[in-house]
Amino acid sequence: MNHPTANNMKKILTFILGMMVVASCDLVSKSSSDKEEVNIDELEGMAFETEQLSFSYDKDKVEVGINVEYPKDGNPILVNAIREYISETLGGTYDGDLEEGQQLVDYYGGYYEKELNDEKQEQIDDNDGNDEIINGFYRNYDIKKEYESDQFVTYLVNSDIFLNGAHGVESSYGMTFRKSDGRRFGTDMMRNLYSQDLYAIIKNGLIEYFGQYSDESVTTDEDLKEYILTDDDVNYLPLPKNAPYITKEGFVFTYQPYEISFYAAGMPTFTVPVSKMKPFLSQTALKMLGED
Repeated sequence: MNHPTANNMKKILTFILGMMVVASCDLVSKSSSDKEEVNIDELEGMAFETEQLSFSYDKDKVEVGINVEYPKDGNPILVNAIREYISETLGGTYDGDLEEGQQLVDYYGGYYEKELNDEKQEQIDDNDGNDEIINGFYRNYDIKKEYESDQFVTYLVNSDIFLNGAHGVESSYGMTFRKSDGRRFGTDMMRNLYSQDLYAIIKNGLIEYFGQYSDESVTTDEDLKEYILTDDDVNYLPLPKNAPYITKEGFVFTYQPYEISFYAAGMPTFTVPVSKMKPFLSQTALKMLGED
């Protein structure tokens, strides 16, 4: 009978120890995974609470108005992500405590108050002190929670800016945040961006919008061309520069003034139901929507 040598015994012991380490790592990995799933469920289930904050200034043809539905409580990761988004939307220069929402709003209100008053004075100085040329200066922001589901929160930003020009400039766009980790869902949640089917959705959405906007019937490609500023083929129109955001009705696409049509046409907007958007969404987005 052959007995294992010291060398062989050493190899056997090394192998056994190695297998024990692998098994241990596997158990830790499974345990961590289970823990992560529980934490995600808990984070998504936390109540998301907000508070209304505002700043107002109106004096000598200068007006600043900021209204914000500011995150107050909930999943701290989500709350912080939306607070950062609000700050970035208003300029991105606030370096104070994000928990101090009113302080943040007052900071940006004061910043724009000074900026517009300086701009007004500069125009008066350029016209030899003649203040009759001033029609007004204003900046208004309305930032609010547009929609909330069990899995995500969508914020909508409406702004209106006038700098004593021919007319003001309005803007409207939104952003969707995943509740579990505050991730922003923009155009990166989409795929098949150059699909003929997606181009058709864009074209039909614009035909519907301009049909409602105009007193005249808009049903054909030729009708649509009358409202499009670019020379692009209406069968290959680009997506809006701002990513779509998600509401109860579906995905909202909004073009800003002059982006695709003339100023008087407003902001061409249309909504596409989730069921029609599924072929153009990543698995991550589908999972968040419960459509995977």
